[in-house]
Amino acid sequence: MNRLIIRIFTGRNSYVLSYHSTRSQRSLTRLLPVLLLTLISGCSMLTGEPPRQQPVKFSDLEGWSLDQAIAVKPALMNSCRRLNRSVLTKDSPWGSHELWLSLCKELRQTPDRQLKDFFEQNFRPVRIAADKKGLFTAYYSPVIAGSLIPSDTYTVPLLKPPQDLVNVYLPDFGLEKQRLVGRVEKGYLKPYLSRAQIERQKPDNSDVLLWLNSSADKFFLQVQGSGNVQLPDGKIMHVGYAGSNGHNYVPIGRILQQQGELVDVSMQTIRDWLEKNPDRSQWLMNQNPRYIFFDFASEGAITAQGVPATSQRTLAVDPEHVPLGLPVWLDTRLSANGERFARLMVAQDTGSAIKGPARGDIYMGLGQEAALLAGPQQEPGKLYVLIPRQ
Repeated sequence: MNRLIIRIFTGRNSYVLSYHSTRSQRSLTRLLPVLLLTLISGCSMLTGEPPRQQPVKFSDLEGWSLDQAIAVKPALMNSCRRLNRSVLTKDSPWGSHELWLSLCKELRQTPDRQLKDFFEQNFRPVRIAADKKGLFTAYYSPVIAGSLIPSDTYTVPLLKPPQDLVNVYLPDFGLEKQRLVGRVEKGYLKPYLSRAQIERQKPDNSDVLLWLNSSADKFFLQVQGSGNVQLPDGKIMHVGYAGSNGHNYVPIGRILQQQGELVDVSMQTIRDWLEKNPDRSQWLMNQNPRYIFFDFASEGAITAQGVPATSQRTLAVDPEHVPLGLPVWLDTRLSANGERFARLMVAQDTGSAIKGPARGDIYMGLGQEAALLAGPQQEPGKLYVLIPRQ
């Protein structure tokens, strides 16, 4: 007889669910939503304090122009196809789903020469977390070498989501907005394996999506969350995020900095360290226990909203503070060259390290040029959200 036991911690309280069945463990996991709902039907949703908002005028957005409005339209139209009705409710401060559908229809029909007026007449900009300094980093979509079959050259497995991975989305059951990830062991739902534990296992070929020739390439692909793998015949295969082991993200650059190994931390300096210290490289990467699994994708960079990322127009945000799909104005600088980066973007993506109201990750695009911009990016800045006028 199988027994599934789950312990959930919510604030100061904990709940234990024990269920007996002669069915398989996979069947038990399918029964999980019903069992949890029965257990916590009386629990309320836990919510945090909303970020401080400071209303401003479009004239306060230095660099705001018709060109900015035209450039962001394709990305915003993509987001219009994936609006979240559960977030954009009737009472939402970000505008209702119905209002957004109407605005999206009007946006689609608005000629380019009138787009600046469209935004100014239908939206009001507010600065998010005006009392905070903000932090804005960047990411890109890499192109790395790989193969569909292993060989002496391609020995590093890029894994698919494992069959025993179990995901539980707590908001479905009225709890705080978190996701449990684990696997069933002898009837118990336990945390999934860490990066170090996964790396020690030899995967079956059926668990491998592609084979790469560099562990560092795999690690940074996992940090980016999506990318492009070039096969020996020149064909490009797009890969994207398909799940994680549920562990928290730990920046390995910070570890090198704390140990005095690096002063300036960027993707390039970390890569250089890994190449110069091959005997310690796996140890360092294992300090980040979070592990990302992949699947093939139709595009090189698919965002958390489910739309293609647009170079220098897609921003990854914390959806606890900024809903996905909203136009945002970002005012910061590029660390790579010191140039000001002030432009209209769309909040379309998320990231495990992107936490807080004044936090963002700029998508720089595809390939090496984008990598040079994304690698060193780490600047303070201001974030504004364009909210529909009610």
